[in-house]
Amino acid sequence: MNTINIKNSLARFAATTAGAAVLLTGAFVAANAEDISLGAAKASAFNVPTPVQSSATSAQSKSVKLQTEAPVYFDFNAAAVPNYDAVVVTICGLSFEELEKVMAARLFSDSASQTKALAQLQSKSQPPSGAADLAAAAPADTYLEDAFTGMAARANKKFMIVPLRWTRNPDKTAQAEANFMVWLPKVAAAAAANHKPLYIFAHSWGTVLTHDVLMALAAQGSPVHVDKLITMGSPIVPSNAIVKEFENIEKPNDNFASQAVKPANVGTWINFWATRDMFSNTLSYADRNYQVDAAANPVEQLITIALLDPLLYVAATVDAFTIDSLSAWHSSYFNGYYHAFKSVGQALDLDIPDKTVMPNSF
Repeated sequence: MNTINIKNSLARFAATTAGAAVLLTGAFVAANAEDISLGAAKASAFNVPTPVQSSATSAQSKSVKLQTEAPVYFDFNAAAVPNYDAVVVTICGLSFEELEKVMAARLFSDSASQTKALAQLQSKSQPPSGAADLAAAAPADTYLEDAFTGMAARANKKFMIVPLRWTRNPDKTAQAEANFMVWLPKVAAAAAANHKPLYIFAHSWGTVLTHDVLMALAAQGSPVHVDKLITMGSPIVPSNAIVKEFENIEKPNDNFASQAVKPANVGTWINFWATRDMFSNTLSYADRNYQVDAAANPVEQLITIALLDPLLYVAATVDAFTIDSLSAWHSSYFNGYYHAFKSVGQALDLDIPDKTVMPNSF
């Protein structure tokens, strides 16, 4: 087996994907904003706005307690804005498992192809014995705001961090966007009134929600203006690796490029991506794109050579899977990436949050 075939086989073996296309329904709830704003102390019982069909339906849906989903509440103190240099809104993504499912649904229009795609992925996503799962622990619902709080502190940035929370249930995407249509203008108005810049820091499926909401606000003529939109691991436009993975099923819907138009209410769009994070991609409408995994290329080349050595083959197979770990790279924007590769005696120690994301964003 030649080197190219080995690499292709490993890429197919390591590939995992998924997604769901839940676009804006066109109906957003801009009322009952105070019912949504509950504060951190009431995180266990919260309100979720839904498209209003009748007054009775609205009354019934005002307070819905969800037992297995992230708590939804809006905790923003506009009076505190003057104390900071900028306001940063964070919008997190799905759990990794849910993201796989929704991306499969997004790429394929019929359920049969979706089922086949998921089965194909699941058959190839099991790591070989001894492979490290660099992102085994499911991130907390506050993972992005927690990570950015540390990143800002280490960079000596005095930012007011305002998370726009949602259930992280892909079926509730439209509800999340409805909430954000109410909340984001409140934050933007407070930032503008105090002459503070407004930034959005979004990851994964959160970038899809963010883009949808900003496009909708712009279409409505909303005064909301975002000075910087920072996206990480964004699946707005799927990478070529995902498309190639499914070529033997059917040609996926490839009309995603039109969805990546830069919103008119965004000053600068900065996008971080990785070739090994197949959910992400370079976005042509972003002002700047930064690849975070280029430093892994030389090590991966050495591992590919090690695969040809019978004495190193087992260790190299494990290393080949690990260096291409989709889950690890998808979280590397705020977690960084570290692993020692036994087959080649080298380690990757990449401080992506502090050395790549922060200095290229602020």
